Amino acid sequence: MNNFKSKAMRAFFLVLWMPTALLAQETVTVEQALIKCKKLYPNDFEAKKRLSCFDSINTPKELLEEAANTLTNSPEQAHSVNSAPVITPAIAIEKPSPQLSYLERKWRLTSQGDWNISDFETYKSNYLLITKTNNTNDVPQSPSQLNNVDRNLDDKDLKFQISLKTEVMNNIPLIRNLPYVTSSRIWAAYSQQSNWQVFDSKASRPLRENNYEPEIMLSLGIDNQVNGEKKHYIPRMLNLGLVHQSNGRSNPTSRSWNRLYLESGWELTDNVSLMVRPWWRIPESEDDNSDIEKYLGYGDMAIRWEDDNRKNAATLTLRNNLRGDNKGYAQLDLQRQVLNNPYLKLHLMASTGYGASLLDYNYDQTIFGIGISLGE
Repeated sequence: MNNFKSKAMRAFFLVLWMPTALLAQETVTVEQALIKCKKLYPNDFEAKKRLSCFDSINTPKELLEEAANTLTNSPEQAHSVNSAPVITPAIAIEKPSPQLSYLERKWRLTSQGDWNISDFETYKSNYLLITKTNNTNDVPQSPSQLNNVDRNLDDKDLKFQISLKTEVMNNIPLIRNLPYVTSSRIWAAYSQQSNWQVFDSKASRPLRENNYEPEIMLSLGIDNQVNGEKKHYIPRMLNLGLVHQSNGRSNPTSRSWNRLYLESGWELTDNVSLMVRPWWRIPESEDDNSDIEKYLGYGDMAIRWEDDNRKNAATLTLRNNLRGDNKGYAQLDLQRQVLNNPYLKLHLMASTGYGASLLDYNYDQTIFGIGISLGE
């Protein structure tokens, strides 16, 4: 009888002890998972990888051994293991960041929403517009490419642009440890703008112009906070880029140029951002458009506004040659979300000046367009 009571008491205490032991094991497992993944991916750029690492760990025994070696170095941490405090996985997840600004979303200046390398996303606007010009460039010319072929163009186009970028590298050594740098990424991008004479049935609806624009850039996020407060006079980002642009035509309508640029982005308010991009043209031995800087200038700037719900946006792009003859260009893009789809926008465009396309770099015209765009 006494033997039965003794066995019953041991079983009773075993039942009481098992949940506590399992809880202690689970607690150390979670805590050590955090330590291990934080060591593997210490930077904020790698938050997504750190979370994936945490989710993938399923070897409690190994983690307990590592926890013992790690936590015994700190009396406070050793005490926490013995007392088996409850640490839930929710503690491991970083607190949600406030709503990201346009620049932060567009250039991944924080770890929130980080994608895998090789994923494609929108770069410039992706749109499909019906446009009408007040002045068709029927006989395009340049100083080195004289032309007398009259194209007799229709004044309406179906204009579309495809523009994508992908991250090639992030968290770049040497750069990531620079003061005030919050992110470092290398991007590869490709944009193509086309003008299609789809309404000109008599001329068999030709594609009158294609502009091809591959690009590579180094993008740096910059800490623009002082004592925890954003300062609008400090740039939020810097881009250093190399871009080629050409229309793929043969002479006399061949056009191309290569540029190096330095682009700065400011968050003027929570809803307004400013991008300023001066460039330097790389000289060419055979130049189809030697006077292109006279018309397209030495840089551009874009100011963008969006409402708090990101349903409406307006972007004004400006260029000027900063010379006495004052050759310039201005384009206004208005976007409004439709069908309750954040990626589908009604798009209105109006532009005036030189360089609506590369073939028209030295031609002044005013264009209005309406259609749809995808993304931002």
